[in-house]
Amino acid sequence: MSAGLLGRLMSLAISLALAGCARAATETPAPALPLALEHYRLIADDATEMLLRSLARAYSRQVNPYAHFTIEVASPALFAERMRTGQVVLGATSLLPPAPAGLRWWLADLALDGVVIIVHPTNPIASLTLRDLQDIFAGVRNRWADYGQEALGDIEVAMREEGNGARVLFDQTVMGAQRLTFDALIMPSSETMMNFVALRTGAIGYAPLASLIATDASPQTKVRALAVEGVTPEASQFLSGDYPLTRSLYLIAFSEPQGELRNFVVWALGPEGRAVAQSLGYGVLIDESRRP
Repeated sequence: MSAGLLGRLMSLAISLALAGCARAATETPAPALPLALEHYRLIADDATEMLLRSLARAYSRQVNPYAHFTIEVASPALFAERMRTGQVVLGATSLLPPAPAGLRWWLADLALDGVVIIVHPTNPIASLTLRDLQDIFAGVRNRWADYGQEALGDIEVAMREEGNGARVLFDQTVMGAQRLTFDALIMPSSETMMNFVALRTGAIGYAPLASLIATDASPQTKVRALAVEGVTPEASQFLSGDYPLTRSLYLIAFSEPQGELRNFVVWALGPEGRAVAQSLGYGVLIDESRRP
């Protein structure tokens, strides 16, 4: 075979190969255009923020990647106004605010949470009774020496502002008709409460369980939770009702959610959503009658 003929055959083979590649390329289907993101604005208080964010992230990851949730954090007192004006449709709260005249709340039980009594990590006390807490927060007892811990000095009481869900539960369960001490320092957020108690060896305060779970392990932000009446704040004790400072967390709206928000609510109240809540330390009740 002459060199010229061999060259022409090689050129033909290369041309056929390139044509085959071109046909294969044209036969590959074009990728589908991404769907538009669906934006949903939710509202939470400080007790439910971490849980609602975790549920929203898991739903977007597992169920609908085009559902994008923005979560506003506010006190329960602001829920009604935000929902009445249509700025948010669905929320999660630890405290049921009054509904505007002529309206009623739609509710679904989301989880059980505990308000946790916190002290500095060097405080060796393991448990206090409800009466102990009342005496401390009323100022009847103001030195840790009254509880065998003279080295800790004075007791520094920290509490949340009026209208806060943890404050309402604490006042109802612990204080009753007893007035709080005038020396108590008011903390505007759970983060501020945690930081104060972490930095003051004589401090005592309270915070949602979620605040402890979300706190990193650095010495500057570490606190220790106390048992109350000998009962530790954990999911099993919330479910049994043995922990005195247990409360319900709710999904809340003015009407039953529809569309994609309904799908989100059904998922959040179902096995996958319950698994998310349980992984964060919440107690979860299975109540099919409260599903939408």
